[in-house]
Amino acid sequence: MNLSIHKLKGYLGRGNIFFYVLLLVSGFVLRIFLSLHGTFRWDFDTWKKWAYSIDKVGFARFYDEVNWCDYMPGYLYVLWLLQKIHSTFPQFSDEILFKLPANIADLGISLLIFFALKRITNVKNAMLASLVYFFNPASLSNSTFWGQVDSFHVFFLLISILLGVSEHFVTSSVFAVIAFMIKPQSIVIFPIIGFLVIRDVVRRRKEDRAVLRTFLLGIKIIFALIGPIVVITLPFIWDELPENSVLGVFKETVIFIKERFYKAYSGYEYTSVNAFNFWGWIHGMWKSDQIKLFNITYQRWGAIVFGIFYALILCLLLVSDLIKQYSRCKEFRYRIFQAITLIFLALFLFVTRAHERHLLPVVMFFTLIAFHSSWYLFFYAVISLSYVVNMSYAYLEEYPILFFSSSMIKPFIPVIVIFLSVVFLLVLKDFIRDTICFYRERSS
Repeated sequence: MNLSIHKLKGYLGRGNIFFYVLLLVSGFVLRIFLSLHGTFRWDFDTWKKWAYSIDKVGFARFYDEVNWCDYMPGYLYVLWLLQKIHSTFPQFSDEILFKLPANIADLGISLLIFFALKRITNVKNAMLASLVYFFNPASLSNSTFWGQVDSFHVFFLLISILLGVSEHFVTSSVFAVIAFMIKPQSIVIFPIIGFLVIRDVVRRRKEDRAVLRTFLLGIKIIFALIGPIVVITLPFIWDELPENSVLGVFKETVIFIKERFYKAYSGYEYTSVNAFNFWGWIHGMWKSDQIKLFNITYQRWGAIVFGIFYALILCLLLVSDLIKQYSRCKEFRYRIFQAITLIFLALFLFVTRAHERHLLPVVMFFTLIAFHSSWYLFFYAVISLSYVVNMSYAYLEEYPILFFSSSMIKPFIPVIVIFLSVVFLLVLKDFIRDTICFYRERSS
């Protein structure tokens, strides 16, 4: 993925490249100014506290010194760097500085969207989708106003997927691990990366030295998965490491990751943390997900439903690939983007403990398939609007503004959840229908 200005000129032409870049630069400047407004102070002050603590006590003592931290270590490096910048330039606005990584990530995502879509649609659609995401109120509400970092996480997710479909599996694995070390929800893309690797191995099985190449690829991927985890974890476990013991390093790394994953996942044992999903509608927000239905907890029910949909999507992807016998064609890339969109939407709708912000990966990945039809553009608008309303609800829950409060939005929650569920089912129906059509084409 060469993002050079010369390649961009080649795709867009001299006139279009000027306006495209001008809009992106203008949008980024606008985001900087808007960063001074709409901050969710609780989260923002938490970032500042963590940044100050990690700079003061160091990585090895951070988790022991702070009273509470439910984040994996990945983003803590960014907070450490931001604190260093803040200490050097104290006159620089905190809100602009601490929102800068997410705003830069959104700019990076927009460019990646363009380069991803120009391979499966025309340049005009790719450019429009790129700009639509960057100026989308959904991405603005998360990064520029609220001050959250979901787009920073999504940026690494997107890089991993794009590298995977381009058959750069080692680097794809590295970025998938980095995304996981920022937010553990990234684990849902690992089977997709695995599927891409397996299909490539099967497709090349008749080539010369295929067994040796497969073995070497497997070794490289293992190192690509383990290496970044050890490197990112090492400063946090430095004081716990036994002397002259390589196995001790791996053991402490596994213990640390297990503890941080559990902390991140168990911090909110509720059906919905302000998320407009199935549980937020049926059972209500901030209710225990350990209540049992037919002797099975809501948490387990959510995992079961999500698992069923995930298995269905992965099986359909596999079957369609076997039938169609894809190479590097446009259809296959589109099917991957469609599958990941469905997976993240199912994750948001049916798994307990979801936050309002967890719909952002859906917004981003849906941008990659929105050009498919006018209906999909409508679905994209519905998802984006739902996200903005959900974010507004969560914000107003904590910080009512004049006559506006979250109670004004509550009556619309069932409607929004139904809309999101219908979008999920209709896109899934298209996914199933395409698989059936591929089979009929093969049979005829």
